[in-house]
Amino acid sequence: MGTKKKIAQAAGVVGGLVAAAGVLLGIGVAADAKEHGRTVRQTLFGAASFAEWDGKAVFLGDSITDYCDLEVYYPGLNAVNMGISGDTTGGMLERIERSVYSQEPDVVVFLGGVNDILSGYDDSATAANIRAILEGIRTHLPKAEVLVQSIYPVSEYAGSDFNSHIRAVNDEIRSMAKELGCRYVDVYSAMVTAEGRLDGRYSYDGLHPNEEGYAVACPIVAKELEKITGKGILG
Repeated sequence: MGTKKKIAQAAGVVGGLVAAAGVLLGIGVAADAKEHGRTVRQTLFGAASFAEWDGKAVFLGDSITDYCDLEVYYPGLNAVNMGISGDTTGGMLERIERSVYSQEPDVVVFLGGVNDILSGYDDSATAANIRAILEGIRTHLPKAEVLVQSIYPVSEYAGSDFNSHIRAVNDEIRSMAKELGCRYVDVYSAMVTAEGRLDGRYSYDGLHPNEEGYAVACPIVAKELEKITGKGILG
């Protein structure tokens, strides 16, 4: 049985897709994976209301969003973190009613797709899910501004070509964002090396940003948010 097939079968536990990424990239699952796991976060999101969070923006994504401290990196923005560690674009599509529509945000910041690629899903299926997510937001929240981040680069492992798939899906995201009137935010270019892989300075495991990585990525997103909100998020 192929490696990707084995990984796909293993991805049924909390944080399973993060574990799959860890195997592929030669990293271990973080000790706090359970704390940030899918079940825990979905329970919290199901109980939370937009008024309780006092949010104007919703960040929808996977572990890269989940582990991002929005109060630290976007201190001037009222924001709700709807990132779930290990989530795929299919999982985000399934929970979009609870995680986004019901919150009625003015701004949605989306980042997703890397877990699909690390799990061996077809690029066209990943792009189709992202299109469905963006079209759904456009339909249910026609007044909301939508920021779509590029998928971030990853480290290469054992001759893998993950970044070629990331670039291909990013091209699709850029095109559909323009078509659907969303703002495409290119974070990939700021974090990639000349060799086409994640700059090691920006990650502790070859996938997730460390403090330096978030310090590069978040100001790029913040710059676009400032155009929408008219406020200086970074002070």
